[in-house]
Amino acid sequence: MLIEKSPKRTTAFARPVALFNRARDAFSAYLRALGPWHDEVVLLPAYVGWSPREGSGVLDPVSQLGLRYAFYALDDRLKIDVASVQRCLDQYPVRLFVIIHFFGFIDPAYEEVVGLAQKVGVTVLEDEAHAMLTDLTTGRCGRLGDAALFSLHKLLPVPLGGALVLNTDRGASAAHEGLPIDHIPLPWSADLFGISGRRRDNYWYLQARLKDLEQDVTILRPLSYEVPQSMPVLIKTASRDMLYAAMNDAGYGCVSLYHTLVSDIDKAAFPSAHAVSRRIFNLPVHQDVMPEQLDRLVDCLAENIIMLGASGR
Repeated sequence: MLIEKSPKRTTAFARPVALFNRARDAFSAYLRALGPWHDEVVLLPAYVGWSPREGSGVLDPVSQLGLRYAFYALDDRLKIDVASVQRCLDQYPVRLFVIIHFFGFIDPAYEEVVGLAQKVGVTVLEDEAHAMLTDLTTGRCGRLGDAALFSLHKLLPVPLGGALVLNTDRGASAAHEGLPIDHIPLPWSADLFGISGRRRDNYWYLQARLKDLEQDVTILRPLSYEVPQSMPVLIKTASRDMLYAAMNDAGYGCVSLYHTLVSDIDKAAFPSAHAVSRRIFNLPVHQDVMPEQLDRLVDCLAENIIMLGASGR
């Protein structure tokens, strides 16, 4: 066969994208498209947050549709417990297996657990609300599952925007619920490569600066090729909640993802998730942040840890 001057196959390497106001709307549409549901289960990681203002982005669509769900365990660094996934696949009639790429990081067992689910015919959804840039600029996630979710406003300076990215025909009818393409700002209208580079540089800079605080702060994940949504750390010697208040009062936009887990994640059944939830603290590394601001952030963090640690003794 001769070689054409330019590509002609419209389906080769295609990833159809449907746009929504929010990622949770895209998820809800995908769940409906996988129906009809009977007693089948949505399998979720046991680290799902809730807040009074936003509810739970990943669990609310499941609950609102009246679907059954179960949780698989993670360890004290939010890495997937492969044995737990296997037990759940054996125990429940799982229809959909959800992987969340927390903070933009790829789990070491990513390929293995996708393989376990696919071996028994389970649909796989990758929640990339934090990992859209890791997906689009590295290609290291979002390709093994049947579909992926994006949340534009968590990584780009836009007020809203979610997307459902389809890799297979499973649940493809969800795309019919998507919004017109001009309703949501498209992620590739931004310099994704430049944004990703700044986020990685900021993470590495903080990673080096925090070595002086390693007795007080543990970095949840060291950065390699990923594009981070934030820098997740565990606070060891001070009250995380008091530190959160102090840092934000000082003008540093820190968050705690997730300071409150949904009530279904039982503390006795999932102790590691609750241990992380009590201590997790997320430092900003987004593209607007400059190194000198990170220097001041670390200085403020150190001062408050010392002060709060002393007050708690």
